[in-house]
Parts: sequence; C-alpha cells; structure tokens
Amino acid sequence: MRRSVFRLLFHAVVLASTLPLCACASGFVLGPDKLAPTRIDYNEAIERSNNEEMLLNLVRMKYFEQPLFLQVGSVASSFSYNLSGGLSATLPEHHSMANGAYNVYTPNISGQYSDSPTVTYTAYQGQAYAQQFLADMDFDRFITLYKAGWDIGYLMPILFARFGAIDHAYDAHRGFMPEHHARFIKLTDLMRRIDDRGDLDILNVNLGDNATATVMSMDFANREEAHAVQHLIGYELGVQRTPAGRYHSTFKIVPANMLRNMGRAADGLPVVPLRLRNCLRAIDYVAQGILIPKEHAESGRAVDLRTQFRGLCTIVASSSRPADAYVTIRHDGMWYSIAEEDTRSKEVFQLLMNIFSLQSADPPKTTPVLTLPIGGN
Repeated sequence: MRRSVFRLLFHAVVLASTLPLCACASGFVLGPDKLAPTRIDYNEAIERSNNEEMLLNLVRMKYFEQPLFLQVGSVASSFSYNLSGGLSATLPEHHSMANGAYNVYTPNISGQYSDSPTVTYTAYQGQAYAQQFLADMDFDRFITLYKAGWDIGYLMPILFARFGAIDHAYDAHRGFMPEHHARFIKLTDLMRRIDDRGDLDILNVNLGDNATATVMSMDFANREEAHAVQHLIGYELGVQRTPAGRYHSTFKIVPANMLRNMGRAADGLPVVPLRLRNCLRAIDYVAQGILIPKEHAESGRAVDLRTQFRGLCTIVASSSRPADAYVTIRHDGMWYSIAEEDTRSKEVFQLLMNIFSLQSADPPKTTPVLTLPIGGN
C-alpha cells in the first residue's frame, strides 16, 4: 500500500509541475493576448488625461494663473503571471488505520498575475517651454493646419494677431479695440465664405534661388466682394479680372515685423503683413470664452469677455459634476466642462490640441523626469 501511495504522490508532483505548461497549451497565453486590450486602454487613458490637462490650463489662464503642462514621455508596462499546484498527504501508521484512521490527500493550486506600468512625465521648461509656448507660430505650421482641413473661420480668430491693417491683439482685462475687432469679424466671415466655395488657397511657392514665399490666393464672387476684402485688410491686393471674367487676387503674406512700408515685393506681388499668435496666447484666446460664474466676475477673480469671444469654444462652469460631458475638470470647487453634444466646441478644442502638438518640441535629454511606477495585482 505504501508503494501505491508513493506512486500517487509522484504523479501528483509531476502533474503540478506541468500545470503552467498545460495552461499555456490550452490557450492561456497572456503576452500576445494582453497587447490589444492594454494598448487601447493606455491610448484612451492618455487621450483623456491630455484633454483634461488642456481644459484645466484653459481655466487657469482665465483666472490669471500660471499653466503647467506635463508631457508623457513613455509608458512601459510589464506583465507577469505564474501558476502552480501540489498535493500533500497525511499517512497514518498501519495500526492506526486499523483503529479507523484514514489517509488524507490535499491537492492545491494557486495563480498570480501582475501588471506593472511605469509612466514618465516631463515638465515643459527652459528652451522647450520658450519654443512651444512663447515663440510665434510660423507660417509653415499655419499652412499645415489649413491644408489639413481646419476651418479658416476658426484659424483666423485663434491665430491671427495682426492681418494687414487690422490689429487683432487683445488685453485680458479689456478685450479688443472695438473698431479693429469689428473689421476682423467681418473679414473672417467673408474669407470663410470664400473658402467654403473653394476660392481660397494658402501655400508656399518657390521663387528661385532656394527662396520660398507664403502666398494667399482668392477668387471673388464679384467686384463688391473683392472691394470689401481689400478695404477690410487695408492693403492694396492687386485685384485683377481674369479672362473668364472673375475677380482674382494673389498676394504675399510676410511676418509683420519684416514689413518696412513695402507695398510690393521684388517679384511684383502685393505684400500684406501677418502676425500669428504664440501657443500660449492661442490657449488664452480660447479661454476667454469660458462662462465664468457671475460671482467670480463681480469679485474680480476673472473678467467676463464673452461678448467679444463668443462663437468658438463654450466651456460651462457648474457647482456639480455634469452627468454627460465630453471633458470635465474640477478647479477651486467648481466643475468646468464641454458638453458632449457641442460639436463646434469639441472641434475648436481639438484644433487647440493640434496647435499645441505642432508647436511641441522633444524634451531635452538632460531634463530630470518624473517617473511613477504603478503596480496592480
């Protein structure tokens, strides 16, 4: 009988040692199976975190607070699992068995799984901060956004600080100069209609000798529309009538600080100055549309400029967390959110995220990083 017991124990040990192999053979393979769901989970988590961070900084800027952005440098996740089993036995002496004692066999099996992600964040500072937030957007990035299909009716208000004779800069306490702002709104509406017809184009052209220029080309519906655009911009656009009878203008846009009372370039094209905002001012521009609580405006914590910044991104403040929102954050006891059904605000918000991404630079290699190990079993 003892020989039979030892044989049984031997088979139990062999069975326990092969349990992980059997589990793998039956389809219990965690590595490849974990890739698809975890990648999507991390993707969704990072996107949600980026949106919430942007909204939080929009609110901070509305309340004259310093924004802070952290760049997700890397996400590394390690998976581990083990499966083991065994068998223990209590074997009484022969004379004990005669008195009613019995052999006791106790099988056991155990398993363990762990997921240990490590997320690395880098704060924007120094040269990276200056490049991303304080440097004016260059024309190439602006053209990239326009060619990607973003509405000129959104791009112009958010990015144009000066266009032709229109000064579209603003003060966070007082807003725009009324006359310039009224002209800019009219010009934006006109150019949006022209763009919707497919009669507007902005592109870089080669001038020879490795030189390039940024050119804006417009076809007008009639002479009145051409005159209105030229009058609002405040510069001679060289409007000509084509053989097909349409009114057309092609002019060069140059950085505003390069213009020196120069009406035409050497190639004969009219020249119009354009200055684009930097990323920080673009974020601040969208932040001015936040619907702040009335008591905050009355106490001077923030300035309500909605009458001048209406029509872009609507961010609502409430005392309780909204049940259905595209993105929401909590700041100083209030909830700020963009409604899920507000497609215009969502589109403008994503444009702002694209501007942020285009202006971003890789973090310096020597910058200290914040690394957070997150363990879960």
